[in-house]
Amino acid sequence: MKARERVALTLVVALVARSQLAGQVVDARALVAAPRNSARLGSVTERADGLWAGMAVDFRAGRFTVSAQGTRGQLTASQPGLVPDRDVGEISVSSRYDVRPWIGLDLGYTTRAFSSAAGYQRWDMARVGVTASSDVGTPTVRAFASLAYLPVVRLRAQQNPTFAFGSDMGLSVAPSRSPVTVSLSYRIERFRFSSATGRSEQFEALSLSADGGSSAAEAIDPPRL
Repeated sequence: MKARERVALTLVVALVARSQLAGQVVDARALVAAPRNSARLGSVTERADGLWAGMAVDFRAGRFTVSAQGTRGQLTASQPGLVPDRDVGEISVSSRYDVRPWIGLDLGYTTRAFSSAAGYQRWDMARVGVTASSDVGTPTVRAFASLAYLPVVRLRAQQNPTFAFGSDMGLSVAPSRSPVTVSLSYRIERFRFSSATGRSEQFEALSLSADGGSSAAEAIDPPRL
């Protein structure tokens, strides 16, 4: 199946895969994103951009939300020939407790893997953070922003970062006469290594997601990260 056909199928599945069970809500979202990875070593910076697609599922019960997300795609170096193209895949699971309707506490785990002709690299990351959200003039448009500290970051067969943090911001739009909720978000993660190595890395992604929400009150919740 071609990449475009897979993305189209994913979107269709997300629009129909939504159900409510006695006060509980299960949401499925299709998403596409434009990721960028930047790695700096000394005075040399390597950048790679690409496109990936995937699915996310949110299970909400009262103030608690449990989420899972999976994406896959490819990164291409901005300077052809510098490094080989890489396949990239990411799986994340997270939970959130809404202290108030506009603020929640987050806990999550993400594994991200890169593979190419040059080898295989895997990142395992745990994070804790907080997410705030607010209506933007109308209940159908909601802005959200999050900040997270990554206390554990492990790299396979490489030196681990000494400090890492991430943030995310975006908008969710749920038109009152449409069953579809659309969200646009920008995510960034920064990793600092030992000063002796002269190394730092940054991962960012601009994402677009859609689900088939049945009511505006449920649809305007920010995507779980």
